[in-house]
Amino acid sequence: MNTRKRLMLLVAIAMTAMMQTAAAEAVKFTINDGISSGSIKKQMERNVSALLSELGAASAAQRSVNYEDVGITEEAKQQVDMLWMNIHFACEEPEVVERCLTTATGYQVRNIPLVMTPLDGETIKDDYQEAVINFDKQGKIVSFFFTIGMNMYSKVMQNSNEISDVRRRMAILDYVEHFRTAYNMKDMPFLQQVFSDDALIITGQVVKVQKSEVFPSGNKVIYKKQTKKQYLTNLGNAFRASKYIKVNFDDIKVVAHPTKDNVYGVTLHQEWNTNRYSDEGYVFMIWDFSNEDAPKIHVRTWQPDFIDKAKGQRLNPNDVFSLSDFVL
Repeated sequence: MNTRKRLMLLVAIAMTAMMQTAAAEAVKFTINDGISSGSIKKQMERNVSALLSELGAASAAQRSVNYEDVGITEEAKQQVDMLWMNIHFACEEPEVVERCLTTATGYQVRNIPLVMTPLDGETIKDDYQEAVINFDKQGKIVSFFFTIGMNMYSKVMQNSNEISDVRRRMAILDYVEHFRTAYNMKDMPFLQQVFSDDALIITGQVVKVQKSEVFPSGNKVIYKKQTKKQYLTNLGNAFRASKYIKVNFDDIKVVAHPTKDNVYGVTLHQEWNTNRYSDEGYVFMIWDFSNEDAPKIHVRTWQPDFIDKAKGQRLNPNDVFSLSDFVL
């Protein structure tokens, strides 16, 4: 290829990239309530607007995310980049208006609408997600996670019967969202950190048995125990084998331990989807918030939603694991 042809090719590539970037419209983010400081509010709005606009441009051009115009910490950049390595996402709304929440360390905005795009062009079941963004007290982005649904968030935040401390309820939900996003971003270091060294992992599996009065459907759930090391080794293999992983929680219940301070049982209904496998079931975890900056999971269980899906036979709700099933 001669010099002129090479130059023309480079110009064509550059123009194509510019056209793709321009095709992704800028997103305007506005806070409508929840913060009194006008200067911090403007800083948060500017940072979120810049980030959402850049995600759209990067997704359209199929390139990495450029944070040059975004006020964001290195840790938050890493969170976005880890998600970006597995799946691309963008806000397709030209304007997003949300309320600001105050946290123990700064501020938070929720319900940021995103559309997922697998890297290989495959379709994905339920390609809609929402993000939660946390800020420091100066309005800089410090974390970016996929959210649980607003109905679930409100359910826990409004339930003062189980946990009277609003700040603790918010902290629990923040870690549940971080935990969920860790699977989407295949974040093994976080999962290694959040499980206690002696964590108990229990996984249920439906197997065929002879029909009887006890098992009229001919199916039963058997349970397998794993150590933290066994569980994370198997999970790492699943991460490497899957092009993307999408985990949703669509129901939640948080219960304080009756006798142990800072210990909580969290029950979630989980949908797990990859390009190779999908399932639905109940996840139960025992979280220890004795160190709120680094809480630990002592127990994690998974049970299938259905005993016999073809016949619509679900797991009895009374059989879902709870705090009373474990002695700490």
